[in-house]
Amino acid sequence: MKVLVFGGSFDPVHKGHVSLFRRAMKVIAPDVAHIVPAYHSPFKAKSPTPFRLRMKMLKQAFKGIGKNVVFDDYELKQGGKTYTYQLVQYLKNLYKDPEIYLLVGTDCLNDLHNWKNPDFIFKNAVVVAGKRKGYDEKPANFRHVFLPGFFPKLSSSRVRAHILACGDVPDTVPASIAPTIRTNKLYGLEVHDWLKAHLKTNRYLHSKNVAEMAAALSDIYDVNVESAVRAGILHDAGKGFSGQELIAFCKKRRISVPFFDDICKQEPSLLHSFVSRWIAKNNFGVKDKNVLTAIAEHTLGSLKMSTLSKILFVADISSKDRKYKDAFLIRNLALQDLDKALLYAANRKLLFTIDSQKWLCPLGIDLWNHLIKQEK
Repeated sequence: MKVLVFGGSFDPVHKGHVSLFRRAMKVIAPDVAHIVPAYHSPFKAKSPTPFRLRMKMLKQAFKGIGKNVVFDDYELKQGGKTYTYQLVQYLKNLYKDPEIYLLVGTDCLNDLHNWKNPDFIFKNAVVVAGKRKGYDEKPANFRHVFLPGFFPKLSSSRVRAHILACGDVPDTVPASIAPTIRTNKLYGLEVHDWLKAHLKTNRYLHSKNVAEMAAALSDIYDVNVESAVRAGILHDAGKGFSGQELIAFCKKRRISVPFFDDICKQEPSLLHSFVSRWIAKNNFGVKDKNVLTAIAEHTLGSLKMSTLSKILFVADISSKDRKYKDAFLIRNLALQDLDKALLYAANRKLLFTIDSQKWLCPLGIDLWNHLIKQEK
């Protein structure tokens, strides 16, 4: 008896999953196929998307694909992290002498040896894999089948990043699941609702543009794309408050701000970075300290900026909605050398402030002096 099994977080399921599964169904022609969403993948943090919603989207995406498809809640019943070898053992116990085919994507193929109890997996299952263009195939010392053709380079993390950055559902997911994503405000749609209600239209569009640019730069500088997008979309969350409201907000919540008294007297709008960090953490549950720090530093910088902080600082001043003459130059420079783009961006910010005859915060001056020292 041929048993095809396709496991994964499916958070969310996308067209690449559907294409891969359809091809496997045709090539392997199994007697039964199990689609098994993870309850808690051993390789990832537990998904904040409820299991029931991921299962619902799977059923919507694969509707009508065949009567011999089982949407299996095995991992939900396990109630914790479940390893692939346990899933294979489960199928061996479920069917008499099954011929198990384990469907995986290209990204998993070269990493299978690092999975828990790989020898058991290779002994009891045939690995079925799809390939992407440009895939560097390594000789496999286990039973395997490559599906014919190539499959699109899609990932659930990219889908989530797109939704969080843009506030819409991309066409890389099946149209059948889009209503579920929208109705349940998944993958950051609730963030967009909040921003639309609290920011002016131009500021909201700016936030989306910064998130988009941060995503592009994250690919170049090896930063997690979802972290970059999360920092970008929330960096100006506090920008809708007036100066006096920002002061009151910080005092009421005891938000620590360097040079607080001076900022309150001279330029209270600078407080929005620190208020935005508070909103990201407390309104939207952001726990990543790197993201929170990048949000707090995006206006004035610091002497110890992470790569993500640099990306956000540069993206904020040079996103595509910025129309001043040097924005295009900084954008292009950022694609080649992030540190040079940071230096130029810091220079522009200082000149903007001086030209506007505004107070220069010591943090901004310290950043400039620090960057100049590094250049020499």
